[in-house]
Amino acid sequence: MTAQLTLARSVLPAAILACASQVWAQNPPSFDKAASGGNPVPPPDPQKPEAPVAAPAATPKSTTPELPASAETSKPAEPAPTPVEPSTPTGSAPPSGAESPSAMTLAESPYGSGSPATPSPPPDDTPVPPKPADAPATLFDSHADYAIGGFGGIGVLYTRLAGKNAAQVCGEGAVIIDHALTLGGGGCGIVREIDAEQYGPAPHDPNDRMHFGYGGAIVRYHFFSREMANVSVGGLIGAGGLEIGTWDGEGTDWEADYSHKRSDAVFVFEPQVGGHANLTRWLRVGITAGYRLVSGVNTAGLSAGDLGGPTLGGTIQGGWF
Repeated sequence: MTAQLTLARSVLPAAILACASQVWAQNPPSFDKAASGGNPVPPPDPQKPEAPVAAPAATPKSTTPELPASAETSKPAEPAPTPVEPSTPTGSAPPSGAESPSAMTLAESPYGSGSPATPSPPPDDTPVPPKPADAPATLFDSHADYAIGGFGGIGVLYTRLAGKNAAQVCGEGAVIIDHALTLGGGGCGIVREIDAEQYGPAPHDPNDRMHFGYGGAIVRYHFFSREMANVSVGGLIGAGGLEIGTWDGEGTDWEADYSHKRSDAVFVFEPQVGGHANLTRWLRVGITAGYRLVSGVNTAGLSAGDLGGPTLGGTIQGGWF
């Protein structure tokens, strides 16, 4: 009995191992689907004849350089790649190597930023109106500024001529540059005749009278020109003329009622200073003072000092200041 048990213990494991080997060879299990997370391969149909097991084909030698033993042992075995379907169903991950449109940054997008760029407005060629502070201050109103203006005006001034007090009326017109510099011209004339019995060649007549006037270019500069009140400095340079005639005692027409006329031409220079006040944008008043200097007098009995003298009076000007 002991001998039979000993024989069974030695033969039974070998028989079980032989049967398991035969079953394994006939129906080997599939690990491909299980490794990739798919469904296991169904067992073979018992009705179908089993195909003979083919011998494994010889594996071609890989051209990939062999890694060191340490790298091969540390790197886990990768499962065989699963073939990719031509079209990826909706909801599945995009194929390897392709970026999802949602993952693209704005800089990488072929259309630039998400919102369309706002076009810049066209340049505005409308002239900018001048600043109100640039215009001269006025007493009653103020309007748009002008870089170049102009004016015309008249003035009535007191003067002395040939030792006598006299009045003269002056007129002028000028262009104003930047509200300060005026370039123009003007002239003045004595209002009344001056007694000239002692002037000129003999014979002298108690009815001899003298007329005098002068004119020329006027240059003037205004300080504080953008204020309501400003100060000017300038002068007139030009020529003058005097004429002596004998009055017939019947009228005041110089051409018809005076005879025996004698004339003389002189050089005149008159420096001036003045003060002005802007009443409106187009009207201002002022006061001016100067001294008339004369040279080149050739009339007997007259000197340059007789025709020269101070001037003082008021002016009124209209235009664009």
